[in-house]
Amino acid sequence: MKRSAAVLSVLLTLALLAAPLAVEAEQAGNIYRIAFLTIPTRPPATTLAGLEAFRQVLRDLGWIEGKNLVIEIRSTELDKDLPEVAAQVVREKFDLIVTANNPSALAATGATTNIPIVMAVSSDPVETGLVSSLAHPGRNVTGLTFMTAEVTGKRIALLNESVPGLRRVAAVYNPDARTLLFTVKFVTQSEATARALGITLQRAELEPLMSADRWDAALAALKEDGVGALTVTEGPRFLRRAPEIAAAALKHGLATVFAFRAHVEAGGLMSYGVDLVALWRRAAQLADRIFRGANPGDLPIEQPTKFELFINGKTAKALGLTIPPALRMRAEVIE
Repeated sequence: MKRSAAVLSVLLTLALLAAPLAVEAEQAGNIYRIAFLTIPTRPPATTLAGLEAFRQVLRDLGWIEGKNLVIEIRSTELDKDLPEVAAQVVREKFDLIVTANNPSALAATGATTNIPIVMAVSSDPVETGLVSSLAHPGRNVTGLTFMTAEVTGKRIALLNESVPGLRRVAAVYNPDARTLLFTVKFVTQSEATARALGITLQRAELEPLMSADRWDAALAALKEDGVGALTVTEGPRFLRRAPEIAAAALKHGLATVFAFRAHVEAGGLMSYGVDLVALWRRAAQLADRIFRGANPGDLPIEQPTKFELFINGKTAKALGLTIPPALRMRAEVIE
């Protein structure tokens, strides 16, 4: 994790050194407008932290809000309303659209083929039709992907390592997204890994923004079905409800694995995935390159090379689990 941060620091330093001196004068006469397109209307803390990191990198690169840069957040609560929000962004002629998830990226690409789009966070952009290929995205799109399918199965394996005698795992996902490739791959990869480990995977369609009481009731029912652990799909709404999910899971003795550190900080047992803030920092560098004249379609979609494992030590103790030494050595334990 420290090595990854160092690599990002080096990349940023090189970008700063490589910036032509003439650009500062060019910036002085132009104000570039970025529309940050996302759902829901109250983005989770991780997204807001990513956006702040995005802003900081741009400041370091000479893009100052109120001087030569404007960033406006455009959001909606429902996926179905995103296309109209994106269309309004296009009508207002922003210089760049930055998206925080697949639904907002799909809305943006459906609304314009001219305004550059940077996907700060995306999943399987080729298979979802967002780009032609990772190496040559084409059109007006570039960005980063966190490769969901490749890590989904690993989360089941981590649960298997951590929970002795685990026989049934529930895969929790949003019923509104059941037909999206993102969700389909989450379920199918989870099922494939579970099957190979002799574990039964139970599908659990649960609306993310349920109240704490409803989450408590839903997880109590899963426990009665013989479920011993949960794997929860990525998504901004599940991230917003991380404390409620973690609390209900702990109450009913269910181990949990999530995608990101924020879930573990909220009380989940473990997470395995990428550093989202690092993706946002790289997204800022891509935005800088586009403002300096690069064609987004020529900038390869970047993939993470390092994945992070976090374990909540207090949650493990509360569940009566002893984390195997080999697993503990690979993880950062949060107490």
